[in-house]
Order: sequence, then C-alpha cells, then structure tokens
Amino acid sequence: MSSQSLFKRHFQYPPISSSEAHGRVNLIGEHTDYNNGFVLPTLIEQKIQVSLGPRSDTQIVGISEEFGEKTILSDSKTDGTWIDFVRGALHYMTEEGQTISGLDISVTSSIPTGSGLSSSAAFEIALLRALCQMLEIELSSIKIAQIGQLIEHNFIGTYCGIMDQMTSSKAEFGQALYLDCENLNTEIIPIFTDYTFIIIHSGSTRKLSEGLYNERKRETEIAAKDLNITSLRHAEITDLKLIKDPKILKRARHVISENNRVQKAVQYLKQNSAEAFGNLMNESHFSMDKDYEISSSELNHIVKIAQSYGALGARLTGAGFGGCAVVLTSNNQRNDITEKILKSCSNSYLVTNISKSIILN
Repeated sequence: MSSQSLFKRHFQYPPISSSEAHGRVNLIGEHTDYNNGFVLPTLIEQKIQVSLGPRSDTQIVGISEEFGEKTILSDSKTDGTWIDFVRGALHYMTEEGQTISGLDISVTSSIPTGSGLSSSAAFEIALLRALCQMLEIELSSIKIAQIGQLIEHNFIGTYCGIMDQMTSSKAEFGQALYLDCENLNTEIIPIFTDYTFIIIHSGSTRKLSEGLYNERKRETEIAAKDLNITSLRHAEITDLKLIKDPKILKRARHVISENNRVQKAVQYLKQNSAEAFGNLMNESHFSMDKDYEISSSELNHIVKIAQSYGALGARLTGAGFGGCAVVLTSNNQRNDITEKILKSCSNSYLVTNISKSIILN
C-alpha cells in the first residue's frame, strides 16, 4: 500500500504532500563514515514513503504500516518509538525558521527493518522531503542529509556517520556513490555491467542504539586520540605500532585498511575489474569479523557458502551484528549462487539484486 492510500484511509482526507526515499547497500567501506573516511554505497529498489497533512492543534498523529498508530503532543519528550524521527524533523524545521503546530503522517516501507539497508535514513530523507514540499521551501540534498544525521544523533541515540543519509539523498540508481565523509565530496560511478551484487538477509536483525555501534565509535575515537589526530581518516597502517591497547589497535586497523580498500575499489570499478573488487570485499569481511568484531555466525555462514560456490566476493553490509550480506557474482552465476545460499542458510532470504543489466532491462 502507498503512503497516500494509507493516509486517506486513516485520516479521511488526502495528504497535502508525499515523498519517498530509497534504502541503500554499502558495497564496501564499513564503519569508516563516522571516522571521516570513504564509502561506496548504492541505492536499492526498496523504499519508504511518507505522506503528510498539517493539523490545527499541537498533536502528531501517526500511522505506520509496520509499527501501527501513535498520537503524541508535538513538544513531548522522546519515547523510543518511530515518532521520535518525526519529533526530530519538526525540531530542525523550527531551526530553519518554519512553524508546524501539529501533523498527520502516514508511513509505508518495503525496506526490511534492522537489515543494515538504511531504513531509518530513508525515513528521515523521505520525511524531510515531504515537509519541505508541504512548507513550500527548498533545502539542498546535502542539508537534508545533515539534518537527517542530526535526528539520528539527538533523537534516536545512534551516533552514525553521514553515509546513509547522503546516499538516500544524493545517490542515483545503477550508480555507486563514492563519498568522502570529511568534505562530503561525491563522485557517481557506474556499477558493473556483467556482474550482480546480490543482497541476502541473514534472518537476524539488530538494533544499533542498544550500544554496540556507539561502543565501536568510542573505540575509534580513543585510537585517534592515541595517534594525536582528529580522526582515523588521517592515519596510516604504519601508525598502528603507536597504539598499545590490543583491542583499540584492532579497531583502528580495520578502519585504516577499510579506507584503503574503498579507494582501491573505486579504481577497480572504473576499470571494470570485478575479480579484484571481489577480493577487496572478502578482505573487508575478514577485517570486520576479526578486527572490528561486528559479524555474526549467520553472516559468516552466508559469506563462506557464497565464496565456496564461486562468488567473486562476499561481505556483511551495514553496521553488522546481524542484517544483510552483499555478494558479487557474474550474471551467469547469479541465480545458482543465490539458490545455494538460501538452501544452506535456513533463515536467509533474497532482498534484491543490483546490476546494470537488471536496471537497463
């Protein structure tokens, strides 16, 4: 069901504005964004839709296809529900000089929650776009992404980097978004034509704000402090000898090596070197499993099965602790490898495929 249909059914009048934003899969570059590093995500077909109507009172009345109904006062405190995103969006619209007393909102989504495919960022971007449309104002795609990140930090409690919001706000279908998270410079790069990125959900989900994500962020901040730099973006592998704590050293080694992998991956993508790109994906997963310790038995099993049946590369994607894996195969092997993974990993399921040939067809 579309958010427009849900809105009309629930509120008995048509929405004033509607917008949408897509989820993303990160091809390589995990946990580098909050270290001001490099990432290489692309959009997926799954999306979140938001429809809005203004109210004359000070209530936010929400209906979510997934999470149900919720009514609160617009100036009430956060309560850990999906309405916290709306509270945050209204707060930052006020900072932009806009006044919204109350709001009716409907939300529909085809992005699996807790999958590592950026459902929260897609919601933030869709919501902010719909608000801009309703208020008849224009904000740049970068500004919308930055506000989305502030909502995540200050109303949700996840101290994420800017990657997810920038991807939902700026990326294009069939293209990878090469993003420098320090200066927000971007480059659009076409994905492989004869190869497919398969997105497989492990069957286990995670909730980032439960602490593990924020813990990793703190550990990398300690590493940067040990090295007397502003962020691990500015560190080299040779600097690791200066870090005494073995756990902090491992966290830093992942981020530094992952930044290097992203920069190599960009060149391989431009050169259409899928095999070399796949090798980097395998190295990335090993680093996330052993050094950053964010994988899971289910994700490791998907990666192992994919590699054993001839995938060029496989790695967890997103924050980890559950969620999805991304697998790179030739178009000819795509269906066979997908079938092998789903058969061997009982709770897994196919989310989507990403390839130039699928998009063009």
